[in-house]
Amino acid sequence: MNQKHINELFEIIADGSLDAEDIAAMSAEVIKAHADPAAYLQADTGSQYQESYPLPLWEWVLLEQLEGGLIFHATTIDALYAQIVDAFGDDELDLTVADLAGLDAVVALSKVQEELAPTYSVVDFSQSVADEKQVVLVRTAKLARFLELSAALGIHAAA
Repeated sequence: MNQKHINELFEIIADGSLDAEDIAAMSAEVIKAHADPAAYLQADTGSQYQESYPLPLWEWVLLEQLEGGLIFHATTIDALYAQIVDAFGDDELDLTVADLAGLDAVVALSKVQEELAPTYSVVDFSQSVADEKQVVLVRTAKLARFLELSAALGIHAAA
């Protein structure tokens, strides 16, 4: 497990919204969870992690660190986009949630990507433990490096 890769991954996702100390603390949690999963779970009595999940504890911890506006997950694309709109703020995006209502998921996701392009790419990231679509937004200029880091860490990522 390479902490430098985790730091860089967080930096790309955060896109300047977190300072270096916060990123270092987030990646330290991931490293602790990777180094000794049993001890980590014993210390984190409030963890919702279950061994039946299709991802290792360290990846679960990484995803938890992204909650609060850096990772988006929902069962429908319009609900997912509503979270993205909230993260950007009102009147920042032209596409509305209502524009996506009733569209096929592939078509709706394509419209979301068109709205965010060329600045951002929507990246299917990791594995959701619920039956939800789970994405992060990555600056398109940093997409290749993000995908490379994700692969190096063994985390599913697809634009």
